[in-house]
Amino acid sequence: MRNRNRSNVLLVEILIAVLFFMLSATVLVRVFVTARNMTVRSGVEAQALTEAQNVAEAIYASDDVDATLEQMQFFSSHGTWSKDCGDYSLYVFGEASPTGAGELWSGTVSAFYKVRNPDNVRAEDEELFSLACTKYKGVA
Repeated sequence: MRNRNRSNVLLVEILIAVLFFMLSATVLVRVFVTARNMTVRSGVEAQALTEAQNVAEAIYASDDVDATLEQMQFFSSHGTWSKDCGDYSLYVFGEASPTGAGELWSGTVSAFYKVRNPDNVRAEDEELFSLACTKYKGVA
């Protein structure tokens, strides 16, 4: 009888050890998944920043902002220009205001990260950053 109790105690001890290792494995898997998601997001953010800087520089160097954005494959909707770039979207908001000696176009180039739930369902986009952009066109 005494030998049987020792077997039960050993079995309970093994079960506790197995449960501890299962819990540890679950925590480690979650840590690695979170690290991977952070890596993917930072890569997307770097790509978006490079593309947004290119757009801002193209706007600054252009004579016609709307034509430049069309050439860069942006689509206009109610005064907002947008471009889908896969994992992120770029939006250009801006307006031209006349001045005494020309025209000043001021706006922003914003990037939004396309957040996905675990079920691969789109959630609300999250803003990554916003760059201020201005363009002055003087009267010749």
